[in-house]
Amino acid sequence: MRDAPLIIRLAALMALLVAPLGQAQSPTQSPRLPLQTGDIVLLGNDSAWGFVARRFADADSRWSHVGMVIRAGEDASVVHMDGSPMGGQIRRESVAAFTAEARYVQVVRPAFDSRQRTRVGDWLVDHLRRETAFDTRFRLDQHPAMYCSELVWRALGHVAMTPGDDSLPRAAGRAYVPVDRLVTLGRTLAEREWTPSVVAGAR
Repeated sequence: MRDAPLIIRLAALMALLVAPLGQAQSPTQSPRLPLQTGDIVLLGNDSAWGFVARRFADADSRWSHVGMVIRAGEDASVVHMDGSPMGGQIRRESVAAFTAEARYVQVVRPAFDSRQRTRVGDWLVDHLRRETAFDTRFRLDQHPAMYCSELVWRALGHVAMTPGDDSLPRAAGRAYVPVDRLVTLGRTLAEREWTPSVVAGAR
């Protein structure tokens, strides 16, 4: 079956991300946690656009795209800025669709309280309603347009969960948000790497 690698890969991803997440724990900890609103999902792949994004990494150059989870009941989806220098806009899609082309996947959970989590979810929904445009100029002052890591940074900043724009690195005199910087703003729940052969079989 030509589609077997894709079926196997997506089934494994759903077990990782949609079903409750497994993690290393002590006997006193809750055994599993589902995805929650505000969880950060980082992706890494070998695309040309991914190569450009990774050049601006702080330290871990695996990560080239990122989104944030919204959960409604049993349904978890990912909100992200879907675009390139040619254009695009904010988008919401299933976890399986968002991770379909990824070689690396990592889930990070910021330390939100329930009120902060609700505010982040409402903020994301508001931008979806407004169909916020992708920031083709990659400028933090280009409101309301945003690029992928900026969306997550702004969502966290909306509830005072970032150290502020002054803490960010700069290039050509402008601050920017490295995708891997977002890993430092929460705790890792899960991480997976797919071998090149599995990724190639899924394309």
